[in-house]
Amino acid sequence: MSLGARGTNPVTDMTYEPHPSCDIETRTTSPRTGPVTPRAPAPLSGAPPFTPPLGSSASRRIVVPRKGSLRGALVTRGEHRRVIVFESELEHKVLLVLLARPDVVEVREQVAPVTYRDADGVERQHRFDFLVRRRDGQRILVAVKPWEIALAHDLDDLVRRIARHVPRALADRATWMSERDVPRDAVFNASLIHCVRADGIPEHDKVVEDIASTLVGTTTVACLVAASGLAGDGFRAVVRLVDRGLLRIIGNGRLDYGTKIERTTGPGSRP
Repeated sequence: MSLGARGTNPVTDMTYEPHPSCDIETRTTSPRTGPVTPRAPAPLSGAPPFTPPLGSSASRRIVVPRKGSLRGALVTRGEHRRVIVFESELEHKVLLVLLARPDVVEVREQVAPVTYRDADGVERQHRFDFLVRRRDGQRILVAVKPWEIALAHDLDDLVRRIARHVPRALADRATWMSERDVPRDAVFNASLIHCVRADGIPEHDKVVEDIASTLVGTTTVACLVAASGLAGDGFRAVVRLVDRGLLRIIGNGRLDYGTKIERTTGPGSRP
């Protein structure tokens, strides 16, 4: 992995050495040798009052079975924070990936059930795991199931059957997702984006954005971070610029110090 100025990777906690490909000025920092000293808190007098996130909008309570299972919740980022609950590890991964998409503006969980008739004409109800609202206004119902279970129960046919009965007031179409739609690297990057959205520092983003605006061709995250002189804060600022579509990742894989990136034409350019 090609890395830049010596420092500490905030994701892997590993130290790294200068790489000769970094032809920009770098600053040297010491590797972590002990407990991290927390930043000094901002003055309370100028800080906005704490506003708790909105509660879950699920149309039913999450059931916790007696046997082993995973249940949890996360808080969305942005101006209107809200709690979203999930009922499996796969749902958690799908939720992170959906929230990280640049074309998604809102995700709601466990929306009102859809009434439909099965192949025998029996009236049934199905509750989708998520309702996704895209930037273009399209609303999509998403069912989440492991691939093998989806195949065994012909989930594809079921979702198509249910889609014909979905009220237009609720959604425009329906689909389903499995672990094949959320590969490990995509989940890693989505989790990282979700994390850095919480602590955006405009001054840091501006420093990295000004440097990025001068880029011609490609560079690595490590080189850009080194040029900013912000160490770990610079790395987080780079991720936020990728999230905003001002920087683009070259190829696939995890977003880390060795990742190659390039400048884009502007916000919204992230695939």
